[in-house]
Amino acid sequence: MNVYLFRSPLTMPISETQIFVALLIALIPGILAFRLSTELYK
Repeated sequence: MNVYLFRSPLTMPISETQIFVALLIALIPGILAFRLSTELYK
């Protein structure tokens, strides 16, 4: 695995839309896990 694969010298600045999309994608499993834990706790 190449370590410099993610740290390329041509690093582009991350736009705000990419940050919001990444947050949205990260929130979906979190919400599902929260709903699952509350259902299992009952």
